[in-house]
Amino acid sequence: MSIRQMGIVFGLALIVGSILSTFLPESESTIEERLFSEITYQMSELKDVTDHLVHSRETVSGTMQQQIDDHLQQAAEWLVSFQPSGDTHEHRKAYLMRQRDDVTELVTKLSKVRDSISQSNLSSTQ
Repeated sequence: MSIRQMGIVFGLALIVGSILSTFLPESESTIEERLFSEITYQMSELKDVTDHLVHSRETVSGTMQQQIDDHLQQAAEWLVSFQPSGDTHEHRKAYLMRQRDDVTELVTKLSKVRDSISQSNLSSTQ
């Protein structure tokens, strides 16, 4: 068999494999790993947002500092409470799905706070 024919056969095998994998159910551990990866990504986003808020906290005063402190406290509470556990795949998957949704919502909320502080800092310097 020539290299070209082997390449065509290999390419077709990859295509057939990818088509089959879209119809086969994911294993429970694969689902858990995917959810955990999504949470890990959101945690890195959370770190970026909280770092910015900590830095921004020094540029504001009064009630805005208290609001930032409250939001940072929410992030800290989520981080401390995140402890993947569960006896079965279903329990772990449900827990990870809730946590993924919670941290995504938290990142969205903190991003809005960060953006509003940035906007207020920009408008006050102009």
